Amino acid sequence: LVTYAPNVSYLSGYQSFGSGWYSCLILPREGEPILHMHELEIGPAMLTSWVNDIRVIKWSYGGEAEGLASILKERSLEGCRIGIEPKRAGLSIDLYEGLKRALPDVTFIDASGVAAQPRIIKSPAEVDYMRQAAQITKKGVDAVLPVIRPGVTDNQMAAVLYHTLISEGSEYFSTQPIVSAGQRSGIWHTTFRRTPVQTGDTVILEFGAAYQRYTSAIMHAVSIGKPSSAVERSSKIINETLDLLFEAVKPGRTAHDVAREVGVGMNEISPVPIVLGYSIGLGLPPTWGEDLYFIREGIDLELKPGMTFHSPLTDRTPGTPGVGFSETWVVTETGCEILTIHDRQLTVVEV
Repeated sequence: LVTYAPNVSYLSGYQSFGSGWYSCLILPREGEPILHMHELEIGPAMLTSWVNDIRVIKWSYGGEAEGLASILKERSLEGCRIGIEPKRAGLSIDLYEGLKRALPDVTFIDASGVAAQPRIIKSPAEVDYMRQAAQITKKGVDAVLPVIRPGVTDNQMAAVLYHTLISEGSEYFSTQPIVSAGQRSGIWHTTFRRTPVQTGDTVILEFGAAYQRYTSAIMHAVSIGKPSSAVERSSKIINETLDLLFEAVKPGRTAHDVAREVGVGMNEISPVPIVLGYSIGLGLPPTWGEDLYFIREGIDLELKPGMTFHSPLTDRTPGTPGVGFSETWVVTETGCEILTIHDRQLTVVEV
C-alpha cells in the first residue's frame, strides 16, 4: 500500500498539487494496480496516471480505511502480508488503526524503503528533466541578482523569482522560493516577510524550478555592501568545500567515504559532521527533497551513476548575517556533473 504522495506519483504517474490529501496505490503481487483517492482527485488521476482502475471515496465523508479495506477484501487479500509506509508521510494513525480493525488477519509489514530503491537511480529521461529544470533555475539567478539593492524587500525579490521561473516554464513548485534577508538570513527555514534590506545585510536565496515534477535547486548568497570578514571567510570555506565534494564524488565510493574526506573542510564552521547533500528528484509540495539518502558520515550508500543530490552548505547563526551556497548534481560514470553550474561566488551589491 503506497501512501507517500511522491512514491504514488513515481509509480503511477499521478500528479496533483493536493498532495496532502489521502491517496493510495494498491500494488498487488498479481493483478492490476488500483488507485484509491478522494473523488475530487479523479480528474487529475485520469489526466496523468496510467492506472486504469481508479476508486474514490467522498471527499468530506472520511472512510478511507473502510474503503481501502473493502478493495483489499475484494482482491481476497484478507490473510496476506501487506507492506505499508509507516516511515513516510501519508499513512495516518487513523488510517492504520482502521485497517487493522477491518482486516484483523492481515500482517502489516514496514515497506517504507521499497519505492526508494528504484527512485534513487534516475533514468536518462529523469536526468534530462532535471537538466531542463536546472536551466530554468539558473534563469532565476540571472533575473533576481540585478534587482537586489538597499530598500528592496524580500517580497520583491521573491516576486522576481516566481515570475521568472514560471514564465520560463516551471510548474508549481515543490518547495516555494526562499528569500532569507537581514536578520532572517541567520535562521534556517525562514523566508520573505515584507523585509527591506539595508547595507550590511546578507540575503540567502534558495529556489528550484520544477519540470515534469523534477526539481534542480540552487542556493546563493548576496551581501548588501562590502561583506564583513566573517561573511567573506564563510563564503570561501563553503565554496571550497563544494569544490572538494565535486572532485571527490566517484561511482563506487560510499557516501560515508566522501563525507569523511570532504567534511573536514567545514570544521571551521561546524565542529560536528554535517550533511553534504540529500537526494533530490521527483517532488510534490511541500518539499523537493526525496528524503531517501544523504551524503554524510555513517551512510554506507554506494554512489552509482544516475543518483542525484542537492548540496546546500551554509553558515547560519541567529543574530549574525548568514551565507549559503549549493548546486544540484548527478553521479556520472566518471565522477559527477553539476546540473545547475553557475557563478557561486558571493554576490556583492555596491552601495
